Amino acid sequence: MRKLLLVLIMVGCTVGVAAQQKIVVKGTVKGDLKGHNKVYVLEGTQKRDSVEIRNGRFTIRIPWVKDVAPYLHAEYDTTLRPRLPAFPLVVDGPGTIYLDVADVNRGLRSGRIRGNQSAVDFQAFEDGREKLRVEINAIVNERFKGGSPKDSGYNMAFLELIQQRLIPYIGNFVEAHAGSFAGAFILGRYQPILPASDLERLYNKLSPMQQRSAPAQEVAARLIGIKRAAEGQEVVDFTLNTPGDQPISFSSFRGKYVMIDFWSSWCGPCKASFPYMKELYQQYRSDKFEILGISIDEDKGAWLKELKKQELPWPQLLDTKNVSVNSFAITAVPTAYLISPDGKIIMKQVGFGEERDGEIEKKLKELFGR
Repeated sequence: MRKLLLVLIMVGCTVGVAAQQKIVVKGTVKGDLKGHNKVYVLEGTQKRDSVEIRNGRFTIRIPWVKDVAPYLHAEYDTTLRPRLPAFPLVVDGPGTIYLDVADVNRGLRSGRIRGNQSAVDFQAFEDGREKLRVEINAIVNERFKGGSPKDSGYNMAFLELIQQRLIPYIGNFVEAHAGSFAGAFILGRYQPILPASDLERLYNKLSPMQQRSAPAQEVAARLIGIKRAAEGQEVVDFTLNTPGDQPISFSSFRGKYVMIDFWSSWCGPCKASFPYMKELYQQYRSDKFEILGISIDEDKGAWLKELKKQELPWPQLLDTKNVSVNSFAITAVPTAYLISPDGKIIMKQVGFGEERDGEIEKKLKELFGR
């Protein structure tokens, strides 16, 4: 699963181009910075560029790359308000953006944006989403006084309210901004939680120009994956590389039941499931059954390091072709698919646990009688 929308700055210089188009952010910040006076442009978790706030003002110039949202973060937030996340400037072109922070104690992301309508639209969406988040939390906490997010009842109530209130909010906003990059960006950002029918409907609402944007193209790929990942569908053959860079095609597993395990090095539940999966593998491994691990890591080094640590005995491949999305519509890991010997999807299972009562585990007992 690609993280295209989290790539913040990708500087592409063309030979012979005298000047690169820029996003210029002019900010004012009120309040005592306590010496933490830098503003950063982030790429992933790394600081790519920075500028100092002087006399309550800063200006930072960022190369504009189509369909990519630069993320800003403040040293003040990092040091004194670490729970405040960085925020994207969802701009649809180069130009000047004004960011006015009335109170530094509320964080850089509290600043009001002017100067680019797409960025203004996105901030309006975020304001409404935050209001909904507070309301949903208050309702659930009132209903489950003293409860914990670890309680199943608490979680179920929270998810129900997300379905009832947040998803319609997202849909209404995307429809109202179908011709704006902000609409496409939000649809791409929230595609994992949207029902397939809503995702397809909202994608079709986007203007032709926005359907060609990178976020919308990710949605289009997922919609293809949703159709391909239906039970009974034959898996479209793909070829990915092993840790030793040897290509392996999925068709080479024909004749066996195959459990495809999608995972990543950064996924705690994935790693927690491995001891149980090793037991499962020892129990069923044969010329009739195989597990195939496919990592969605973007960092090959992190994948190789985790493989060395975990010592997984089944074949491992790295998804460098977005197979997880455009063939299986993966929205969370760990997720597993059970595939028949003739290459057709039998079932899907999200997550593994020590209870050993998942649908795939039950099916394996049925198939192999143990």
